[in-house]
Amino acid sequence: MRENSTKRLIRFCALAMIVALPARAETDDDTVVRPRKPRFQIVDGDTVKFGPQLVRLFGIDAPEKGQTCDDGQWHPGPLAKKALEGFIAGRPVTCKQVDYDARNNRPVAQCFAGDDDLQAMMVSAGWAWSFGRYSERYAPEEREAVVGKLGVHGHRCVPPWEWLAQQRTRNGQ
Repeated sequence: MRENSTKRLIRFCALAMIVALPARAETDDDTVVRPRKPRFQIVDGDTVKFGPQLVRLFGIDAPEKGQTCDDGQWHPGPLAKKALEGFIAGRPVTCKQVDYDARNNRPVAQCFAGDDDLQAMMVSAGWAWSFGRYSERYAPEEREAVVGKLGVHGHRCVPPWEWLAQQRTRNGQ
């Protein structure tokens, strides 16, 4: 008799588990709104991010986030990022890889919002320098921005590569 009741208890538990499993599987949690990370982000004036992948914009160098000009009175880094956001204006961005930055482990790409060359727009508006060490492609746009005193060219600013070198010297690196 005891063996019979043990078998019944085992069958009951097994049946209860079988009945409970579909109930759990049918739980509707699609009403819970989970925040999603955007697929595309603007990191700064010369870097974008597709998912987890950072991409450096080809041929330009924008002010660094903490860089100052005019003896510390003007902060162009956030303004350069905002300019890039404005040039993109919510449009899809496409990039074509043209090089690889092994030091920072990321691709270097020429990027476009629609048909607009984002690098050319940043340099033309004075929010980035042509990065002549890697390419002279945007040198004409930079010359025009210098003449027009646009963006960084209307202030006492040094290019980011010089500013970074100054920071390393100050920090004894």
